[in-house]
Amino acid sequence: MKTAFEAKPGTVLKIDDTLFFVSKWEYHRAWRWATTIKMRLKNLFNWWMTDRTFNWEDKLDDVILDRARFEYLYWAWGTYAFMNQATYEQIELDDETIWDMKFFLIEWETVDIQQFEWKFVWLVLPTNVKLEIVECEPGVKWNTADWKITKDAVTNTWLTIKVPGFVNQWDFVIVNTESWEYQERAK
Repeated sequence: MKTAFEAKPGTVLKIDDTLFFVSKWEYHRAWRWATTIKMRLKNLFNWWMTDRTFNWEDKLDDVILDRARFEYLYWAWGTYAFMNQATYEQIELDDETIWDMKFFLIEWETVDIQQFEWKFVWLVLPTNVKLEIVECEPGVKWNTADWKITKDAVTNTWLTIKVPGFVNQWDFVIVNTESWEYQERAK
């Protein structure tokens, strides 16, 4: 149990049998010593955001999620297969569960999967991933690394990103999984 005052960003709370991730936390002190905590909460099952206000001393259930390393094996007909590296147990997750994280899954790479009571909650991706450009216009010869010219490119995971004009088809690039932006050409 934590009080609303102790539930800082990054905490996972169980409210009304639903898991919420605290993404924003604000302390408000009004007149006559009334103290409230405003939180922006992300529902971990449907990803909807909600704002809630609590009294600073309200008791909330904090949750510790089980976290294990899984290897991404393959995609087949809208299903993504993963294998636990410690127990060799396999799980399958569908498109609706994975959402947009599918654009950063690379076969045979490892990811962390968080679960609560054996139910999938979250897929923890690395900050940057190395992807191959499979479709883009040819590079511009006179363009250097100054980013004056950008173009659309499609990666091997079907993610469409903006890249500098000097990037060519079949180049490997580093993409940030949080901002979905090109970082650099892979070496």
